[in-house]
Amino acid sequence: MPWQQNGPTNIDNGTLLCWYHHHTIDTAGWKIRMSNGRPQVRGPLLWDPSQTWRPAHTHRANTPSTDPPWCP
Repeated sequence: MPWQQNGPTNIDNGTLLCWYHHHTIDTAGWKIRMSNGRPQVRGPLLWDPSQTWRPAHTHRANTPSTDPPWCP
């Protein structure tokens, strides 16, 4: 539960976000929760119609690419 909704504020209930995502997480449709001490994310309906909770490390940004970023 988010802090704004009287959720707990402690180290066990926290995760690191960049400035941009910290300020837009509540307005962009993304959700974060802790499960067994690990963050899970659920994307907005537009990105994830199944509304499935996924471990944060499975996000596509963590998938290594063999191609340099400038290659299509």
